[in-house]
Amino acid sequence: MGEKFHFQAKGMPLIKFQDADKIKSLQAGKIYAKTLGYYRKREEETGDCEVGDKYEAMIHINEATIYFPDTGETVAVNDDLLKTSESNDFVFCMFGVNPKKEKFRFTDKQKEKMLSFGDTALIVLDHDEFIRRVKVAAEQAGYKVYFKPVQYYDPTIDGGNMLISLLAGMWNIAFWKRDSYSYQQEVRFVFTPGDENIDHIELDIGDISDITAIISAKSALSAIVEKADSSETESDLK
Repeated sequence: MGEKFHFQAKGMPLIKFQDADKIKSLQAGKIYAKTLGYYRKREEETGDCEVGDKYEAMIHINEATIYFPDTGETVAVNDDLLKTSESNDFVFCMFGVNPKKEKFRFTDKQKEKMLSFGDTALIVLDHDEFIRRVKVAAEQAGYKVYFKPVQYYDPTIDGGNMLISLLAGMWNIAFWKRDSYSYQQEVRFVFTPGDENIDHIELDIGDISDITAIISAKSALSAIVEKADSSETESDLK
């Protein structure tokens, strides 16, 4: 018989898939956020395009012409990646269940792919409180922190939505990924400023066993997530 569980989560359920030791460390309050450059290097050096992503926090241009007013020079750009001031920010990633769906099940692709991240899952049962604790720890450590879902784009098309989002803050570049990653349904904490000379940062948000649960990744991926009748801000995980 497999695991059986039932509990309620306030807000969008957030899930972290990792190895058991790392999940236990996370529940003890240790947030381990790698630089975005780590993920670019991971794909470039190992070919891993599940965790790694050579496009991470880079502006991809299929075809464009850039004019430099200082020199009067015009340069053609074709299938190129442009670095930004935020390309080495630090990031902590999780799986976010779509809060708009009345009932959510993991797809077969998600069941297969998400297991590559680890055999254990930590489920956040109080979305708002978890975010609050992370933000407090980040700000005490001197970082600005941003949290929201990742948006996915078609890399064969030069879309304007990404560029428009950067007008509100260049840090938004960290919330765009190619659509081949959409199965990850990623939500992120982005910590700025980044530092290309540091591989990662560690934050201590305090023990979070009061607002989280740990189960096997296979059990989490078999779960059904339903909106609770009592409140739009609650979900039942079965």
